[in-house]
Amino acid sequence: MTTNPDRLDEIAAFLQERQSAFVDDLATLVNVDCGTGNKAGVDRVGDWLQARLNAMNAAVTRFPQEEYGDCWLGVWRGSGRQRVLLVAHLDTVYPIGTAAVRPMRIEGGRAIGPGVSDMKGGLLAGLYAVAALQRIHFDDFDEIALLAVSDEEEDSPVSQAITAELARRFDAVYVLEAARANGDIVSARKGCGQYVFTVTVEDAQAGGDLDDDVNAILALAPRIIALRDLNGLAPGVTVNPGLLEGVSERASVIIDVRVDAPEQVALLDQAMHRIAAIPSHRPGVRVSVEGGLTMPPMPYRPAIGVLIERVQSIAQRLGFHVGHTFTGGSSDGNFVAATGALVLDGLGPIGGLDHSPDEYLDLDSIRPRTALLAGLIMETPLYETLKD
Repeated sequence: MTTNPDRLDEIAAFLQERQSAFVDDLATLVNVDCGTGNKAGVDRVGDWLQARLNAMNAAVTRFPQEEYGDCWLGVWRGSGRQRVLLVAHLDTVYPIGTAAVRPMRIEGGRAIGPGVSDMKGGLLAGLYAVAALQRIHFDDFDEIALLAVSDEEEDSPVSQAITAELARRFDAVYVLEAARANGDIVSARKGCGQYVFTVTVEDAQAGGDLDDDVNAILALAPRIIALRDLNGLAPGVTVNPGLLEGVSERASVIIDVRVDAPEQVALLDQAMHRIAAIPSHRPGVRVSVEGGLTMPPMPYRPAIGVLIERVQSIAQRLGFHVGHTFTGGSSDGNFVAATGALVLDGLGPIGGLDHSPDEYLDLDSIRPRTALLAGLIMETPLYETLKD
């Protein structure tokens, strides 16, 4: 399936006409405090989204939440067979008051503000891509859906089940995180999580004779070295001991872990518990380990390569090149991949410096990257023609 070049030109022209409206919408959303824990702020963005979805004739479903903001799903129906899911998130990492102090501003071709890249730009790209398809009366699809979750910045504790359940019924899922600073989309992500090792010592004394006494921090130290040595346990496995806290009778360390592939999860977990079980040479020493991976890996698959070729073909017809990359950071795409669904990430406009005062979105990338997304929706192959 290849889109008529004239249709891509129509899409690009429509998005050029709507560039100012896109930027106005971007400012409206960025200037709302919507950190994950700020339910009222996240719901304010969700209410804006609901109004926009209704105006675009989507069937809208609200997923109410008690602690976090509500999640939203908009669905459009056509007369064809393709089913495409777009995934975005409404929340940011910024505390209440940030938007008032640092409202969105334009500098040197960039929009700068809290959440402008991560991911208000991507959320709007999804809406404007569908609007462009509506403008050209594209109807050769069964279902296009936009899911906007409220808790991604805290690893999606309430929405991950919603995302996973929905993802299974679509031919492909496109996550609207920003494209990398060099324009790459994301074809794979590491899985990540944390372990906590804790050592407790009975009758430990801070100033005791080391021949007769043992200190919890000293008892933990060789295990930290053993944990460091797990790097390279399998290709792509990283183990990074971080925050260490302790006194003579109790000490603990938090370990950040990352894996490339699903089969590495059990391998790493076994190694962690094996280190915890190493006998101590001193009596009264107890070692415990807790935690594990909270984000499954999003591995590269051969079928993903077919989607990437489709992306690159569309980009070429639009007049630019797109590469792809594997990143250690995680997103809701990780939960999608765990279901077996096909997923590509980084399909929003180009942005970067997320979670910092300099977070930005490249304004010149809005039109081409949103046109790319619209073209990809049109040209998404059926899952049965792609599955590995």
